[in-house]
Amino acid sequence: MARKSRKAQAQPVAEVKKETAALPTAIYARLSVENSGKDDDGNSLQNQIAVCEDYLDGCPYLRLAEVYSDNGRTGTVFDRPAWNRLMDDVRTGKVQCIVVRDLSRFGRDYVETGNYLEKIFPALGTRFISVKENFDNFTCGNAMESLSVSLQNLVNAMYSRDISKKVSTALRAQMETGIFRNRNLPYGYLWNEDKIVYVVDEEAAAVVRQIFEWKRQEVSVYTIVERLKAGGIESPERHKRRAGTRNGGNIQGEGWCPSTIRGILQNRAYIGEMICGKSETALYKGLKKRLTEKDNWIVVSDAHPPIVSVSDFEAVERQMREDSAHRETAMEWSADIRAGMIDLFAGKIFCADCGKRMYYKRQRICGCKNVTFRGVYDCSTHVRRGHTTCFNHFIRQDALNEKVFNAIRDQLQVALDYERLLLAMRGGSGEASVREKHKAAVASVKLRLNALKKKRAGLYESYVEGILNEEEYAFAKQTYEEQYEALNRLLDEAVERRERFLASISPDNKWLTMMRGAAGMTGLTQELVDAIIEKVLVYGGSRIEVVFNYNDVFYAMLECVEQIKEAGGDD
Repeated sequence: MARKSRKAQAQPVAEVKKETAALPTAIYARLSVENSGKDDDGNSLQNQIAVCEDYLDGCPYLRLAEVYSDNGRTGTVFDRPAWNRLMDDVRTGKVQCIVVRDLSRFGRDYVETGNYLEKIFPALGTRFISVKENFDNFTCGNAMESLSVSLQNLVNAMYSRDISKKVSTALRAQMETGIFRNRNLPYGYLWNEDKIVYVVDEEAAAVVRQIFEWKRQEVSVYTIVERLKAGGIESPERHKRRAGTRNGGNIQGEGWCPSTIRGILQNRAYIGEMICGKSETALYKGLKKRLTEKDNWIVVSDAHPPIVSVSDFEAVERQMREDSAHRETAMEWSADIRAGMIDLFAGKIFCADCGKRMYYKRQRICGCKNVTFRGVYDCSTHVRRGHTTCFNHFIRQDALNEKVFNAIRDQLQVALDYERLLLAMRGGSGEASVREKHKAAVASVKLRLNALKKKRAGLYESYVEGILNEEEYAFAKQTYEEQYEALNRLLDEAVERRERFLASISPDNKWLTMMRGAAGMTGLTQELVDAIIEKVLVYGGSRIEVVFNYNDVFYAMLECVEQIKEAGGDD
């Protein structure tokens, strides 16, 4: 058979090396909020990507890995979905070069853009190319070119501030004329065809009117919630989703709750008013988003059809102010009482069905001037989402404390019994037998490991001497490696069983030490609960399950006792 040319074989390898040498490159494109959806100014995402692709066509040393684009994202901040994903890929090495059409698409924040170009990219070894400015950080070797890029970044930042001022001025003019609308459509309204004016959604508006009527009749917000749930009335979020005025997201938990009712009762949109300017963002002033003073809000009357009358709204408003004052008075009078009510199980008590935390509430059960409180726990899921999601696992604090105290007392008795049992077994023939059994198990695995090590050591010699061919050597080596790993696992398990036994038979094991600390207890304290209890699970009917700390040590101790009994040490 003719001998193959080594030169001919080497050629494809060289081609592969040349191909893999090309840097995996990302194209990044960005379109700002004010330009989103417009493509008549040459800044469209498609245009940016096309310019970058044309550039890459002439660069065989750059290989396109993926295109990343942020649509409707401002350049003044770098917290953008696609950009964050791109930087994650840069850090993992998936991308080693970034190409943008121009620096303004990269960012308009002068300081942060400079930080990326001068610190972050060099630290990561990332190549950055801006096509329009003909900038490449791998080939930028002189101060003048670097200064040119810095000046361009400064111009981009100034342009962004100029645009911000114009946009802010235009939006304020729209607010003052009643044209501007919040993105959050109030429950009870729909958009008109032009999505400029609110029109009444009669189905939801009827619910809004009913809520105001109930409140005028001095029905509490909690009772209103229960009535709406009992009547099967859709929550605002679910209704908006069905009406097509809200999309996406997870609908779980979008039920009626007291805060939703309060929000409706306080929303002046229902008397036809539009309130804007509650927050502002002004880049040209150097301001990020912030809340504004109430005096600076823009209020436009008769901006859309009202759902409730002004007189009804003001009557409810007065009543809610009175309710608030009443609550504040009650809270002031009861401050000392509530301060003495301590939740000992904070972060430790959970619903047994849904697994969520139980809320702790100081429940007022008497009138304002004769305030009496009691602590209660309720499933947080049931409180927020209602009975359709989880059950009402209600339990009073005094009942819980009594049940937990009894559980600790029972556990303490178990600890004393097992301590006496271990004391009787300790030093006996049964304990010695189990100790020897664990010692022998560890020694046996070690012997097998040593024998396997010798076999592995002689394996290569057998291959060199020709006793084993290459295929047999590779197979035997892999087999020995697998056996070695398996024996190491067996050794770890044997050592762990031995250590667990020794720790359990010790009079100082963690579980017994912990339970000794509870001896002589007369009541629950925070120190006792933190030391002994891992968590409390609450079931229906006020039934509880207490999970103690060091449960693993307790069960290991039970296993230890059984081993000694089986070895004949229970005589």
